[in-house]
Amino acid sequence: MKVTVEAYPDLKANVNFKQLQEEISDIENKLAAVRRYFNSATKELNTAVEVFPSNIIAGMFGFHKEMMFDLGASERKNLEQAPEIKF
Repeated sequence: MKVTVEAYPDLKANVNFKQLQEEISDIENKLAAVRRYFNSATKELNTAVEVFPSNIIAGMFGFHKEMMFDLGASERKNLEQAPEIKF
């Protein structure tokens, strides 16, 4: 089968390009999931730091509120656009 694929370089390139597109899409989805997870964990931490009785323990060990991950308006606009890939 390897010989057949090499006999048609356009087919091989097309399959590789489709795989690349799928991998880029997968990476984008994983990054979005990690951002959601980070913000969820940060929200839980911030709540625990503020709510009794965990706020007493947090104060004793120096825990404090953390900022949520936010791209900002300008970066959010860039996020909505597809990435530019140059070969």
